[in-house]
Amino acid sequence: MSQTPFRLLRAAVFAAVSVSASLLLHLWSGGHAPGPLQLSGAFALVLAAAYAIGGRQRGFLLLAPLCLAAQWGLHECFELGAVAAPSHAHGAGLSMWLVHLAAALAQASWLARGESALAAMLELLTLFFARAVRVLGLGAPVAVRPLRVAFRSAVPRLRPAERSAVSRRGPPRFAF
Repeated sequence: MSQTPFRLLRAAVFAAVSVSASLLLHLWSGGHAPGPLQLSGAFALVLAAAYAIGGRQRGFLLLAPLCLAAQWGLHECFELGAVAAPSHAHGAGLSMWLVHLAAALAQASWLARGESALAAMLELLTLFFARAVRVLGLGAPVAVRPLRVAFRSAVPRLRPAERSAVSRRGPPRFAF
């Protein structure tokens, strides 16, 4: 997940989600659409920041403040140079920030789930192709790392005296 192509893909998805969510909220609240240059610049800034911190998989607790910072920065960026409409005052109060907070939390949840799903899919694809190469004998031997499976703890074996002491709770089998 930390190799350059995947890191760039993850950063691009983060930037696309952040910029589109912020733009949609901005337009729904009555703000003017930013110009293409302003929108491209916002996307490039978020992409660069996401690539810089995207060295490893991030969870919801780290993505939430990053998404909130992206929402705030994009709101300010979209307001920069825009003519304020009468129905859309800059910094429209608590309701505007609550909407941005809700959007950032939803966005962080979606991104965290998507990132873990991507990691799981890549691991499964790697295992599938590594085993296919090994079975078909297409190349040199490939070391296949087995999936990490969490095993439940072993159930303790009951001694003969304890087996007879186990009570069965509930109605009789033929009660209904």
